[in-house]
Amino acid sequence: MDNISVGIIGGTRSMGSWLAALLQKENCKVHICGRKTPLSIKDIAGLCDVVAVAVPVAATEKVIREVGPLLHENKLLMDLTSLKKDPVEWMLASTSAEVIGCHPLFGPNMPDFSGQNIILCPARGVKWIVWIKELFQNNNYKVLETSPAHHDKMMAVVQVLNHLHTISLGMTIAASKINPRELANYSTPVLRAKMEIVKKVFAESPELYADIITRNQDTVKIIELYEKTLADIRTLIKSGDAGKLKDVLDKTAKILF
Repeated sequence: MDNISVGIIGGTRSMGSWLAALLQKENCKVHICGRKTPLSIKDIAGLCDVVAVAVPVAATEKVIREVGPLLHENKLLMDLTSLKKDPVEWMLASTSAEVIGCHPLFGPNMPDFSGQNIILCPARGVKWIVWIKELFQNNNYKVLETSPAHHDKMMAVVQVLNHLHTISLGMTIAASKINPRELANYSTPVLRAKMEIVKKVFAESPELYADIITRNQDTVKIIELYEKTLADIRTLIKSGDAGKLKDVLDKTAKILF
């Protein structure tokens, strides 16, 4: 399809700006809507064939319900949020347009995007899924289609468990009352790398990680499993038998690798 016009709500920064750059590279006409842009959501809906919602998770429902009714059935409404079940349901309920949930599994500032994963959750229509898949694949992204529910289940590990571990590490170090500067003098390269991730979660965008963890419907299940695993490890350590812990590590390695 030629001469595609795409509107990005929240396209002034983060993943919205990533998508805008990619679309411009592919000669699409891109319109940006943000809190300080001349164009409004209504303008975007009237101008564009495709509307992508790229706002923070907490604002996603409001924006979808505002723009959805303005789009007719031959257009596409999509989102870039980290969760898919709720946003896809909101889109289906608010519009007659085609609907695709999209989750790029990377940040906007990578030096090279080649081979990075993008998840698509087609929910209504067949016209636009062909276009969006080709757009990503032609730019060397790895595209996977799945259901919104399965996506969120996988994100309970990929994001929720991963970020819980980072948050636990940071809070435990803080509770230990060890001076961070002293800790840096004793740190290995691995810990220094982990502490950079801790800094990103706690100091740069804590609201993003808080939303990802609290809004995933599978979070409670993964926390319960995490707590049980920690309790099992604690029991093994308290036994004083390093051999038992090693056996568990060996068995787990066979499952994972």
